[in-house]
Amino acid sequence: MRLPPLRPAGPGYTAATVGGRPRQRCADRRRDRACARARLQASRHRAGGPTVPPIPCAGPPARSPPLDAFELKSLIRTLLLPPCGLLLLAFFGLWLQRRRPLAGRRVVAAALILLWATSTYFVDSLLNRMLEAGQRPLDDARWAAARDGARPPGAIVVLAGGAVVDGPFEPRRERLHQRTLERVMAGARLAHATGLPVLVTGGRPDWLDHSEAELMRRVLEGNLGVKVRWLEDAARDTAENASLSAAMLRADGIDAIVLVTHAHHMARSQRAFEATGLAVVPAPHDWHSGPPGLPRPRDLLPSAQAAQGTWLALHELLGGLWYRLRGYG
Repeated sequence: MRLPPLRPAGPGYTAATVGGRPRQRCADRRRDRACARARLQASRHRAGGPTVPPIPCAGPPARSPPLDAFELKSLIRTLLLPPCGLLLLAFFGLWLQRRRPLAGRRVVAAALILLWATSTYFVDSLLNRMLEAGQRPLDDARWAAARDGARPPGAIVVLAGGAVVDGPFEPRRERLHQRTLERVMAGARLAHATGLPVLVTGGRPDWLDHSEAELMRRVLEGNLGVKVRWLEDAARDTAENASLSAAMLRADGIDAIVLVTHAHHMARSQRAFEATGLAVVPAPHDWHSGPPGLPRPRDLLPSAQAAQGTWLALHELLGGLWYRLRGYG
């Protein structure tokens, strides 16, 4: 009778096997012995006999908490937007080639062409021009009309746009993302020009010790000479920026604001704030789209900066569609 071959020893296994199947894992055996010893100690303690030092009984591993709606939305967004969405499309084409070679090659070619196109300044500028259509800076004439209108603004609201860990240092350093810093600078200029009080809004991502709103406050007060009256530090997206900020402002009797964010982000943000009942005077800044006209040859070459601009534009278009489905207009 031929015996089954020996299985090489490895983590959690003994050197020998029986019937081709590994013996009980060492970790499980140690856990069983610990549980038995703990039960023995408990029984002796009840009987008044000698006890042994307690050993914790290892239970099943803790399950990670399920994704909430916000995390699920972020995951879906990552899977849909480039480059991840187009790479998944290319992998699907490679899989499809095994059954339908021609269709599979066409899918892979389409994914590569789209990946190239979405990494060019031409597509970046085209998409952002769609988002920024109709946006105008808040100049003196527009501000005078808003100030003298039926519902004059009572506050400036500056939206966060991200924050990052600044290097591998201890104690940890945190700073605003460039997008947020641009919004803070625009809000500071507007605060100095109008004298309106300022609200900053932005929650704390998992990778930060401080909220984005707190980091914005530090820059405004410590570097730009602008006092922050309200700090909203719980919002995780633009819709929460709007609802939580509106509640704070209404508590102080304010029902009209000047909203500060990037031009490509303004349309969706304005709809979210107006859905709360606030009157909004938009103050967009930092346009991403270039002047209209025929593209230059270099505008058709891919670059990381253009890919980032396209990602932001597609994120706004997808977010705008989601907000319409939720009833934000």
